[in-house]
Amino acid sequence: MDKLASDPRALKSYLRFSYMPGEDGLFVKDRITCPEIRFACEPEREKHEYLEELNRILDDMLETERQYCDAAFLSSGVDSSLLAFGIHARKTFSVTYEEEAFDESAEAQQAAERLGSEHHVLRIGPADYFDATGEAMACRGLPTGDASYIALFLAAREAARYTDTVCSGEGPDEMFCGYPCYNSYFDDPCEDYWIKANTIMDVGEIPEIPDYGGDGFLKMNAFDLTRWLQGSILPNLPAAAKGAGIEIRTPYLRQDLLEFALALPVRYKANRNMGKLLFREAAQRYVGREIAFRAKRGFPVPVRKWMRVEPYKTQILDALTGSLAKDMLACADIEGILKAFYVTGNETVWKQIWEMFALIRWLETLKGDHNAFAAIL
Repeated sequence: MDKLASDPRALKSYLRFSYMPGEDGLFVKDRITCPEIRFACEPEREKHEYLEELNRILDDMLETERQYCDAAFLSSGVDSSLLAFGIHARKTFSVTYEEEAFDESAEAQQAAERLGSEHHVLRIGPADYFDATGEAMACRGLPTGDASYIALFLAAREAARYTDTVCSGEGPDEMFCGYPCYNSYFDDPCEDYWIKANTIMDVGEIPEIPDYGGDGFLKMNAFDLTRWLQGSILPNLPAAAKGAGIEIRTPYLRQDLLEFALALPVRYKANRNMGKLLFREAAQRYVGREIAFRAKRGFPVPVRKWMRVEPYKTQILDALTGSLAKDMLACADIEGILKAFYVTGNETVWKQIWEMFALIRWLETLKGDHNAFAAIL
């Protein structure tokens, strides 16, 4: 039928990790893949020396960014807050939901009031979200099962009503190990913990990662700095920017900050309680201790709840029981996964359903020309 039919590796990679690794570089200068990540082996320095160097890099980053941008996405977390405060943002943007457990807008509002920015809050409901899915997927060169991408797409479109440039806080979670999987690793420090932490569906080949002396923490960090950042996070940004007609800047994606992070000892990155440890210490000068050490919430979207509500449940069931899904997703137990979620109430499979649904929506944007997918791959 097309390349997916004859060589399903790309599809299975998507189903395992919710994205297909692209060919673009991690940063503008270089293409970095898993085998090319090298953690520095220089003599360890005192903590205050690392902190002083990080402060210098962040100060330079923020001083430079002030020349180009005075608007920022703002969530409850330290990364976006540091950017907003550091560039003295005049406009800030966040999203909100009716579902309280997923709503970060109150913390963002408090930060904006302290900053004195003109703050805009976009309320996203299930209709807004599902209605935008097809358009958002059409802007992306390869599909993504990252549910937060649709929210980013809508947030960018809202920001474009007030500015032509906005900065976003991608990078520190991968550089300085900010994801919860780094904390839980310390309770289960196995060499291949990264596989368990990142696998959505247990299909296809597992990518090779250098041994790193059997250090599971470094292997997980290498995966995030390459496959995850390169294949999922970074492609979301130009896609959202394209759909909104806006420039999204990513100040943290600097070579000097990456090189610093690669040379930083693990104990200054994460422990079982928190990630981005040294980064948070540096951020205190701009945002204060409360924001700097606030627990990470990510960019949560209540899609798992909306998937159970009509008419969105029917949209998903129609998409995943149609002929396109049967042709493209033969390697997945679609019936069993849908039954687990909708009949037995197994919440753990919601990501599997969403990534399959997102793939079908993306394929539909090709308007039946599935050979276009082969050309992309």
